[in-house]
Amino acid sequence: MTGIDVAASLALADVPGIGTIGYARLVRHFGSAGAVLAAGRARLEGETGLRAPLAAAVAATRPDDGVRRRMTWAARNGARILPLEDPDYPGLLAEIADPPPILYVKGDGLADCGRTIGVVGSRRISPYGREMTRALCEAFARWGITVVSGLALGVDGQAHHAALEAGGNTVAVLGTGLDRPYPPEHLELCGRVARQGAVVTEFSPGTRPLGAHFPRRNRIISGLSLGVVVVEAERGSGSLITARLAGEQGRGVFAVPGNVDQPGARGTNALIREGATLVTAPEDVVAELLPHLAATLPGAAEAREGAPAAPELGELPSRVFAELSATPVSVDQLAEGLALDTGTLLGALLDLEMGGWVEKLPGNRYIRTPRCR
Repeated sequence: MTGIDVAASLALADVPGIGTIGYARLVRHFGSAGAVLAAGRARLEGETGLRAPLAAAVAATRPDDGVRRRMTWAARNGARILPLEDPDYPGLLAEIADPPPILYVKGDGLADCGRTIGVVGSRRISPYGREMTRALCEAFARWGITVVSGLALGVDGQAHHAALEAGGNTVAVLGTGLDRPYPPEHLELCGRVARQGAVVTEFSPGTRPLGAHFPRRNRIISGLSLGVVVVEAERGSGSLITARLAGEQGRGVFAVPGNVDQPGARGTNALIREGATLVTAPEDVVAELLPHLAATLPGAAEAREGAPAAPELGELPSRVFAELSATPVSVDQLAEGLALDTGTLLGALLDLEMGGWVEKLPGNRYIRTPRCR
């Protein structure tokens, strides 16, 4: 794609009132932003139903100094500008209802996004969450899967670190301009991701971190991914927004269960109750999203052999299992957290124990078996 095309794309995206959906509709109809700007008011109205004032604004639009400044900044800073109509624009992301008209990219890792899994979670990560994040993302990276996350503190940062240290590809999606990565504590990590993977944003250089930007960032994380794994999340967290967006986009939604006593487990346990796939190992995710890959992974079949499959559990045992972790929990705590009577709960626990999912400890406490953590 030529520089003139990129300039036209930036100019069209800047037109007030066009928006993400309008941009996609116009460039798909005319073939490129340049063709949209050259179409003229009559065609814009007649062929696409664009309202007269907006059609007039588009027809009068030409690249301005702001467009040229962004293109100059990208050229000087080793960044690439990818309009929606660029053949290198990620195909998965282009499929969503409101794909970003423009992506600003540093690094080459975006080209390797055929197999992608988003991993997100709480900024206040627990030791359990850190361990699970690293185990998942190191395995994904070794298996040639790109890990997508949001560069935030906590789970996001651990996901990027684990993928990098395993020698894999990772993509960080920002809610700011490329020149203002957030949070500042991850400035060095952002540089590492750009060198080994890719850093991506829809926001122009100079854009600061504003609260409204991060839900928009989240739709890109899920849009780039075949599915999204939530490791830890409090109720109302941004990670749950990402999970919701993934579901709306037709992507897989996965959640790592946690201890009922931990705030960071409330959101993930709720996701499981609402239908998210329960995750205790990286194979759980790969088997659903990339079954052809799962069948060929060295050791993957052995890792799954002998372990009961989550979908075979009934609704009640699945709910009970979601509340258990590597930390022992008493029957009384479980009954209160799940709002179940003791008899019903003990029946479900017996099913889980006989299936090899949980182990009963002294004091009428229960814990997941090591292979199910």
